[in-house]
Order: sequence, then C-alpha cells, then structure tokens
Amino acid sequence: MENPAAAEDVLAALAVLSEELKHAFRRWEESPGPWSDERVDELARRTFALQRAGNAPYRRYCRRLGVESDQVGGWREVPAVPTAAFREISLVVGDPGDAGLEFLTSGTSRGESRRGRHLVRDPELYRFSLEATFLRFVLHQASADAATRLPVGSFVPPFADAPHSSLSWMADAVIGRFGAPSSRFLAATDGVDWEDAKRFAANAASGAEAVGLFGTTLAFDRWTRRLEAAGFGVVLPAGSFVMDTGGSKGLETSARENLLERMQRCLGVPPDAVVNEFGMTELLSQRYGSPAALVGPPWLRSRALDPVTLEELPDGEVGVLAHFDLANAWSVCSVLTEDLGAVEDGVVRWVGRTPDSPPRGCSLATEELLRSQAAGRADP
Repeated sequence: MENPAAAEDVLAALAVLSEELKHAFRRWEESPGPWSDERVDELARRTFALQRAGNAPYRRYCRRLGVESDQVGGWREVPAVPTAAFREISLVVGDPGDAGLEFLTSGTSRGESRRGRHLVRDPELYRFSLEATFLRFVLHQASADAATRLPVGSFVPPFADAPHSSLSWMADAVIGRFGAPSSRFLAATDGVDWEDAKRFAANAASGAEAVGLFGTTLAFDRWTRRLEAAGFGVVLPAGSFVMDTGGSKGLETSARENLLERMQRCLGVPPDAVVNEFGMTELLSQRYGSPAALVGPPWLRSRALDPVTLEELPDGEVGVLAHFDLANAWSVCSVLTEDLGAVEDGVVRWVGRTPDSPPRGCSLATEELLRSQAAGRADP
C-alpha cells in the first residue's frame, strides 16, 4: 500500500476486528447456536474491505475482477482465491515477514513439488476458532466427567518437531487446552511408535477414565491393521473418542467403514465416537462428523460451485467446494478448493478430489490471479 499511514490504519482496524471475532468465537463456545445470515454478511463485508486494502496480491486480483469493497453484499460475493494460489503468492494482510506462523501443505495429489503456504499473523484467532469447534463437535462425545480434561494420545508429531504443520499445531493446542497431564505424543517426524500406542490403549482400557485418540485416518488404518494382526483387543472406557483426519488417500481400501469396524473390534470404540475432521492448511476453521455429513461453526460457510462457470449450485448438487472462513481474517476468507462435494442446509457431503486435473473454473481463476500479480508488481 502506497500510504504507510493508511496501511497502519488497516492493520489497526483488522486487529480490532480480530479481537471482536475472538470474543464471538468464545461466546459461541459457551453457548452454541446459529448466526444469522445478516450477521455473517456484515462481518464478511468488513473483513473483505480490510483484506482488499491490506493484502496487495488479493487487491490486484479483485481489481482485475472489477470487484470493489463496496460492491460486496455478503460472504457469497467475496472473490474466492484458488488453493493453487497459495503455492505461488504470499496471501496475507501487511508484511509477510510479520506472520506469526507459516503453515505448509503436505503436498498435492497431482504430483507437483511446490507446497502451498498459509501465513498466519494472529495465531490466537486460529486457537479461538479451533478450541470452540473441537469442544462442540468432538468433545461432546466424551463423558461428562471428562468433558474438558482427559488423556489424549496423538498420532501426530508435536509442533516443535513439525513447525510448519497446521495439524501438529492443532494437536498441541488440543492437548494444551483439553488434555490431562497423562496425555502424550505417540509419534515423531520419523513415524508412529506403534508399541507405545498399544501401551497407551492397554493402560487406558485398564482404567475407567475416558481417553481421546487424535491422528490421521491413514495412521489409524495402519495401527488397527497391526492390532488386528496381533490379536490385540481391548475396550476403551465409555466416553472415549477418536478424531481422524486426512481422508482415505493412501489407504488400501477407500471404505472408511472398514476402519470403523476395526476400531470397534480392536478398541471397543463405537462408530459414532469416531469423529472425522475435515480441514485444510488454507483454512483456520474445521468441519467435523463423517465425510457424508460434515458440520462446522457458523463463521465457516461453504458452497458447491459449477466446475466450469463457478456459479453456485442448488442444495444437494455435487460441485467444486468453496469455503468462507472468518478465522482467515488476516489472509483471505474465501477459498476455492479442488474438492468435490455437495452442500445442503449448511452441511457438507465430501465426495473426493477432482480427477486428473483442476476443474476449468479453478484453473481459470488461478490463471487470472497470477496474471493480476504479474501485471501489478509495480503497484503495491
């Protein structure tokens, strides 16, 4: 931004808005309920105006699309940035060097080597969103006595070992806020300690305190296959839960039902206590449930779009998923993915990744953003 004073004004206004969002997230954590469309649209307009003013690459993109801040009526009208753009551009309000965290994607199923990068200037905004949604959608599975503090075993390495992993940051946050002193990490960057994981489960089964298991779907698939092959079978205490994330990519079978059956046979955890998490490095809020029915907080909104035109599809029709997340206030709130799914009454049904190549609409949007970046390098 050419005017340093104006840039400071944007940062100051966004800091105020960020604190307002934290309070709103915490109030929802204490008393969950819907947010009106009018409330989300008003917050979307305010956030977009500041992002357009303070995020130079995004401003150029919006300018190329002919979208001014006063032309956006609500969250649906905020220009969405393709996830591919996070591999090419630093999308953050203000100086990228001021970001508190740098999250990198694990890679891409399309075989490209460049990793997406999400710069997070206010990690506490991420924390407030994460804690509220985890408590509401995951820990409600736990017994009342262990609703806020219970032993958690993480199949994800600690953040100190994986400082660019949003999932490791999430694991640290979950254990820090909700974990009992006996919580521990069962994995490091070189993999899961399968014997320690077995000990954790056996010790938990010998007591009466509910426990939580946190990890990727792939890790749990491998672990339960190992347990089954070894003839290991215990029953974790009532109220115990499993949170799996990462989908079925890399599994020998794509049927999650098989994993749920092994969870019940080996650990005594019923299917309704295994909560699937749907998140992305490019978003700071998550959805939970099962791939067929993923719910989220009211500040996270989703649409299914036509793969070519990017027009919003009617409820229940499968298209390319786009998400609007107010927790992304310091980067870009509206993100266009390459995932296929349907949205009905705010609930997302995830179908899978788009095959072979990005949908035409996503490719064109990415090309448009990169053109705007190349054409506007002299315009800060």
